[in-house]
Amino acid sequence: MQLAPVKNSRSEQARINGARSRGPKTSGGRARSRAAATRHGLYATQPSLQPTVAEPAYAALRQHYQSVWAPSNAYLGDKVDDLVAYRWELNRLREVRRQFLARVFNDVALTHDLRVGDLSAVAETEIRAASESGTLDRLDLRIRRCNLEISRIERDLIRAARFFSTGETTQNCVKTNDVQAEGTQTDPIAWVEDEFGIDLDVHQAAVLTAQSPVTALAASRFSGKTTALALRALYEAAHRPDARIACLSPGGALLDAVRQLAGDVPPQIRDTWTTDATLVLLDDAAEVANEPVVPPGACLIAAATPRGAAGFFYRLWNEAGTERVFAPAPDCDTVAEALLRQAETALNPDTLAQEFHCRFLESPRPRCRLSALAEKPVEGGPRHA
Repeated sequence: MQLAPVKNSRSEQARINGARSRGPKTSGGRARSRAAATRHGLYATQPSLQPTVAEPAYAALRQHYQSVWAPSNAYLGDKVDDLVAYRWELNRLREVRRQFLARVFNDVALTHDLRVGDLSAVAETEIRAASESGTLDRLDLRIRRCNLEISRIERDLIRAARFFSTGETTQNCVKTNDVQAEGTQTDPIAWVEDEFGIDLDVHQAAVLTAQSPVTALAASRFSGKTTALALRALYEAAHRPDARIACLSPGGALLDAVRQLAGDVPPQIRDTWTTDATLVLLDDAAEVANEPVVPPGACLIAAATPRGAAGFFYRLWNEAGTERVFAPAPDCDTVAEALLRQAETALNPDTLAQEFHCRFLESPRPRCRLSALAEKPVEGGPRHA
């Protein structure tokens, strides 16, 4: 009598089938696989020309940039084309953002009596737009990413032009040399790359370049919040001799990060509240119980992973004058994809939503202890590297 073969479980069979897979084999399948991450306008990781792009307008923009930069070879020409692609994507995202706000405003207008000088509908539009599935935050994050890439490509073009020049510096090279010779402040992102060799993520670059009186960063665990604040402190100390910087965090982790990066703590940086501070950097702001007193005229940059829809950081996040930077784990290159997958397996949905997706939960979850998770080897490193 012949016995029936023993069937594998679903998970076991899925692993067997997955081990056999070598990816798409046809050219069409490979093309669809390559385009998977660039298809949706809010989540795409690369700039792409949509089918609705007006080709004459794009060609005119490209011709203008080629005439401004005047590339001397094909390599520099490709860099200029990269710059044009990101500039076009940036303009497209700004138009999408404008249309999104206009749509929300039209919905609000149906329930508001619009009168001249009445700002209630505008305020309601901002509130609704900011709360609708995070669409506005995601658009702003994409816009910041395009701005960051544009700055990087422009710096690469200037450096490459110097490399290819044969003793005759380009106009851009002369301009850059003059700025450095006069002691003018350098671009903070370029300064970090040159001094520390760190390739900043979008939310970290936003901390380095924030100029608003109040900036709040809501970011995932392991996203480099403390590093970004420490780099901002060091940049201010290096370029503003009269700066007074307060680096505050529970347990002193922020000052330790400054010391680890620089080897020493510059005299302008302190770890206590002072009435003469010009910049207050507050790490783990969701753990602060009492309302901090910021000296008049000082800028405040507060970073945290949210913990509940209450407390100082939540109020700061919802204040009208706060510049908000939203960085959940899926949008952070600094959070390795394998680490995020491990967290999705190890944590319950509420804890995952709070710790990695930056949700302000009505019932906050305790901070997860992921030291063992973080110490596990992570394959692939940071995403989009």
